[in-house]
Amino acid sequence: MVLDEWLDRVPSKFNTHHINPTLRDFCLDVNVSDPWRIKNPLRQTFSWFKPNGSSKSRIDFWLVSNNLLQNKIDVNISAAPLTDHCLIELNVSSQIQKSFGRGYWKFNSSLLTNETFCNAVIDLLETINSDSTLKSYTDKWEFFKFKVRQTAIKHSKLIAKHYKQKETEILTELNQICSKPVFNEDDKQRRSILQCSLDDIYIKKAKGAFIRSRAKWVELGEKSTSYFCNLEKKRQEKNAIKKLHINNQLCSDPQMISKEISSFYSNLYSSSYSESHNNTFFQTIKDFIPKIDDNFRNSCDSEITLQELEKALSCLSKDKAPGCDGLTSNFYKFFWEHIKDLIFEMFKEIIQNGSLTHTMKQGVITLIPKPGKDPTFLDNLRPITLLNTDYKLLTHIFSNRFKSDITQIISETQCGFIKGRSIHNNLRLVLDMIDYEHLIDTDGFILFLDFYKAFDMIEHNFMFQTLQFFGFGNKFINTVKTFYYETSSSVCLPQGTSHRFNISKGIKQGCPISPLLFIAAAEMLSLLIKHTDFGKLTVANAEFSISQLADDTTIFLNNLHDIPKILKTIDFFSKASGLKLNLNKCEILPIKPCTLLNAYNIPIKSTVKYLGMHITKNKTDLEKLNVWDKLEKCSTLLNNWAQRDLSIFGRIILTKIESISRFIYPTYSIGVPKQAIKSINQVNFNFIWKRKTHYVKQGTLTKKYEDGGLQAIDFNSLNGTLKINWLKSFIRNQNSIWFIVPNKIFSSLGGIQFLLSCDFDNKKLPIQLSSFHQQVLMYWKLIYKHNYSPHNTPIWNCRYITIRNKSIFVPTWFENGIWSLMHLLNDNATLMSFDDFTAKYGSLTNRKDFEKIIKAIPQNVASSVSDMFHNDIYRHPTVPKLLINGHNIATAKLPNLQIREYFNVTSFPYISNPNYITQYFNHSKKKQIQTKYLKLPIPPKAKEVHFKTFSGIYPSKELLRKRFGIPENCCSFCHVEIETTEHLFFECFYSDVFWNSLNYWLFPKIPLLADFSIKDIIFGFILENKNTELLLNVVIILGKFYIHKCRFLKIKPFFSTFHKELCSFFSSVNFMENKLAMELQSIICKLQLLDSPLS
Repeated sequence: MVLDEWLDRVPSKFNTHHINPTLRDFCLDVNVSDPWRIKNPLRQTFSWFKPNGSSKSRIDFWLVSNNLLQNKIDVNISAAPLTDHCLIELNVSSQIQKSFGRGYWKFNSSLLTNETFCNAVIDLLETINSDSTLKSYTDKWEFFKFKVRQTAIKHSKLIAKHYKQKETEILTELNQICSKPVFNEDDKQRRSILQCSLDDIYIKKAKGAFIRSRAKWVELGEKSTSYFCNLEKKRQEKNAIKKLHINNQLCSDPQMISKEISSFYSNLYSSSYSESHNNTFFQTIKDFIPKIDDNFRNSCDSEITLQELEKALSCLSKDKAPGCDGLTSNFYKFFWEHIKDLIFEMFKEIIQNGSLTHTMKQGVITLIPKPGKDPTFLDNLRPITLLNTDYKLLTHIFSNRFKSDITQIISETQCGFIKGRSIHNNLRLVLDMIDYEHLIDTDGFILFLDFYKAFDMIEHNFMFQTLQFFGFGNKFINTVKTFYYETSSSVCLPQGTSHRFNISKGIKQGCPISPLLFIAAAEMLSLLIKHTDFGKLTVANAEFSISQLADDTTIFLNNLHDIPKILKTIDFFSKASGLKLNLNKCEILPIKPCTLLNAYNIPIKSTVKYLGMHITKNKTDLEKLNVWDKLEKCSTLLNNWAQRDLSIFGRIILTKIESISRFIYPTYSIGVPKQAIKSINQVNFNFIWKRKTHYVKQGTLTKKYEDGGLQAIDFNSLNGTLKINWLKSFIRNQNSIWFIVPNKIFSSLGGIQFLLSCDFDNKKLPIQLSSFHQQVLMYWKLIYKHNYSPHNTPIWNCRYITIRNKSIFVPTWFENGIWSLMHLLNDNATLMSFDDFTAKYGSLTNRKDFEKIIKAIPQNVASSVSDMFHNDIYRHPTVPKLLINGHNIATAKLPNLQIREYFNVTSFPYISNPNYITQYFNHSKKKQIQTKYLKLPIPPKAKEVHFKTFSGIYPSKELLRKRFGIPENCCSFCHVEIETTEHLFFECFYSDVFWNSLNYWLFPKIPLLADFSIKDIIFGFILENKNTELLLNVVIILGKFYIHKCRFLKIKPFFSTFHKELCSFFSSVNFMENKLAMELQSIICKLQLLDSPLS
């Protein structure tokens, strides 16, 4: 169908315009037009041709909305490969959109594989190093970077030009022929030749892309890599600031947007430093500021070393966005041995001169929308500064020094950016206050502060003064000043970059040392608040005033009347530091019931969002907002992946990335309902099995690879692991401010360590615990294995020694060393009378209470202990040690994976497939079979088929009949025998011929290759010759995968077809970079397998 039967078709039935009425009416109804015809009213060009040119028409065309016609529209028709139709191209762009800023060049890391380019860079470095006109190392380095950029651009253009030139020549000539009204014989012949040439170019290009992408999929696909994770991400367009609110109006003019952004950030980063306010502030708090010791000061002031530079390089990740010079860390790491000496000398020169190189002073800001916020408002965009790699190397050196002993100056109440400190401490402290409000005698309020763009507002001079008062040496302070001296940035936009502006305040979000400098400055606020006289919150006889996570600050108050004093104190800090309080975003959370809606223009709320978590006193709401809502989101995310044909390995990884990872954060801080744990597991494992039959039990799937599992995560075990982690931290830091509340709570039961040694029952403890602490104790009981012999079992907190169904704890007895039944026996090995007890221990209780406790002791337990009394081994009981699988929780290193494995073993104690692999192999070989295939450079789907066959769970027809009663079980190939896994993959006539043909093909290459056995096919090979083992396992598993595909395609397996697939796969191995792939590549070349005919 064409629009105009006269202009758009040859030969035509008409001698004048004849518009197709159906298309005309459709265009009128939906308000669309043909832009090509509008631009070419009478031109005859066609998009389809018969091979001989006898018939042609313009049946391929764009219809666009008439509203778009006001924009710049380019429409073209061009020859295309592999079809008798042409390519039709449509480009729509705003008339006012044009590039007005300088482009942002980035080094193409693929050039590192180009030998010519690499040699050119090395030659360039040698030339510059020997150039006497370049007097300083700084000049040499800057000139080297400039020349590298030129060289990279030149080589990239040459490479692109080489590939493009031939294609352009063919397209040009082909389009010229196609534009002729009539083809003569030469035209027809020439068009056919050109079309074939164009087809060949695109076939080779597509084949290369296919091979490379397949290699990348085999190497990175279905693994926890950015390549895999980004497959389904709906990532925002890069620099996609196409609309912005300017003066309360939504603007889409790129030039106005660029101007507004430059103006906004120029003003934001302009200093408003007041020396008088700064001096007054530090004079006020100078007596409270701690000083670093001489060792720390000397370490920060010492000369940089090459070892520190090497360590800094190791801190850099590959493939990260570079700064304005465009050179990535990939470039530095590749040429490191050549460039490190020049960089090292250049850094020493910078420190000596107190000035960065020209390019190191420059940054490129990329604006990242804040989650859930309208990105058309600048306040909702987070500026991340992309910094040059050489700048990051230098700042990493001093960042590593700074953080090595930063705890000398940063108090415990700050948890941001310091190794070993946890955000979960801040959250648990707030939740503990809410859960145990009875420990607070006053009303109790928590004030959550919000500072406006805190990282961008901190004054540089305030940071430098902070370092001085902490006692750092001049050399370190001057080096830090160098990092901020005369620096500037521009913002990356769709049409280029904005105008450059100076950075006179704020830290660079992206700079290694800047976060540490910020928390050092924020510590001044902490010191000020702690030494301000106001009603600090008293909980369990301890005073709380402030907690911080970087700029996120929480103030604890007894009452609301002190809020004006707090605001005045913060204002005093703000005038010196530059940080401004955003009162509109500050919130108050009452710890106890409160009817007020606001106080001093700050809203009082029942639910607040703090550090990414919803905090509320209502337990149901707490669980809904932090767990159930996340579960709904995770279920949706997994459903988005369901359409992809992923292997079981990929689906397991996705449950970790898209589901489990999102629950870890709240699980650290709150108790997760039992039903939620069950639902999370259900969502995850249903996704793993594509909402179909679970062929492997959950317990088996969660086991380690060497035990026959696939290391899926049971959320119940993970939740237990995180709770035990909290318990470890509590035991090891009981005097910490973060554990004051739980320490007080558990002290009424003898302390947390004593309680854990008891044979307790959560429900029978005489105190009311929060759901979080209840869950901690529940998981401890699950993982703690101890032989509770009667003499060694504490009588306190004991599940079977109760009064009114509650376990007992008497502090005065416990303090006097009475905790075992042995302590209550007299010399006759019977329970003491009250008189005997008081004679031995004094007046610790009255007769009535004593008799209640004695009566609570079960007679059979007392008799058992009495029998042990005269045995010296049992006479002196000891409190049971807190061991997890032999490791002391108070002292031993217990990695998460190890703890989770203990939970898995406890929850799923059975052995997976005990009679399948075990009957053929010993433990060592069994472990190899269940792990080695995972590292092979083969597609994940092939690995899945192999896993199912050696695990005995491949869904053959016979297995489906046995499990689900499906009656049809004849072989998919021979249609005669019963289709078991063994028959399908080996015993069937067609499979047998297939394996014999493969063996015959390999035999000339592998001396003494025996016929394949069923054991070889099902389990693979374990050989002394590791090269032969690698090749055979790759080929066997790929062969099984091919048979599997044939079964589902309902075709018979033929080695000739598989041989083509195998050769294609071998070609892709050349593009893989892991060790086994390179070994396989070497074997393929050595045995000339790609050149080996079928014969």
